[in-house]
Amino acid sequence: MKSIIIVIPYFGKLPPIFKFWRQSAINNPTIDFLFFTDCNIQSTDNIKVIKCTFEVLREKFQSRFDFPISLPSPYKLCDFKATYGYVFQDYIQDYDFWGFGDIDLIYGNIRHFLTKEVLNQYFIISGWGHLTLYRNNEFCNSFFRTHENGFQYYKKALSCSKNSAFDEYNHKGMSDLWEHLYPQKIWNSKLFDDIQVPRLSLNFISVMHPERKNLIFEYNENRLYRIYYDENRKKQREETLYAHFQQRKFMKIKTNNLWHYLIVPNKFIDFENVNEKKLNHWGKEQTCKRLIRNLMNRIKRRFSIILANITK
Repeated sequence: MKSIIIVIPYFGKLPPIFKFWRQSAINNPTIDFLFFTDCNIQSTDNIKVIKCTFEVLREKFQSRFDFPISLPSPYKLCDFKATYGYVFQDYIQDYDFWGFGDIDLIYGNIRHFLTKEVLNQYFIISGWGHLTLYRNNEFCNSFFRTHENGFQYYKKALSCSKNSAFDEYNHKGMSDLWEHLYPQKIWNSKLFDDIQVPRLSLNFISVMHPERKNLIFEYNENRLYRIYYDENRKKQREETLYAHFQQRKFMKIKTNNLWHYLIVPNKFIDFENVNEKKLNHWGKEQTCKRLIRNLMNRIKRRFSIILANITK
């Protein structure tokens, strides 16, 4: 079995859903996770924690480069992700793959999707950044230095104070460069759900698969399922690699069960059987305007009750 370690530098306040992320990581016992953090995160057999300040980690990065880097805040770490194989070699040298990822997501059964055949064939696993793996060899670990016309150059990306999205697709960064030079070596099956950043709508909309309507998720032990209506309005339940809930810090936690639960817009709740009536209810359009209107109506009702009590 190919060994995997996912490196996660994280500083500041943990997201509300972190305990669910943590359990979904623990439930992938053959994959290791390495935190560099100032947070109080409890270590487990597969979650390693190195306590440090952001300033100490920044010095670690600077010590590995012979030019002045710009790392003003933890947010800028995104541009350094492709360098982890080089910067953290002392920690990852015994692994076949190293990677990086986010903690505002829930993993399913990772090995169910990243099979022996996949790991034997590809150098890069999923270039989207939420969960990305690199083969641990000299070529992959130093690939970030590759200079190609029309693509970002690492010295500029790492020395600029602004975020360059150097690690992601659609910004002429590392993933685009891999796709351009070695498309046969990058595994990019979209077997996950990246949930659209909430703007006007708060419903779950999968960026890669917007045709999936009334989308919700069920987590059961170490497997994550998407439940939705397909284009023919038929209910589907399918296993997914992970679901990424970016910029949804407002999600409410309504369950203490970390092993079997539902994720619906926009809360974690106790598991219950999902019939069409419930799926229709959870999939009802939730917009910011509607939520504000409902909030104002509640305030008006509360104010009316207070006034009525005062005038008695």
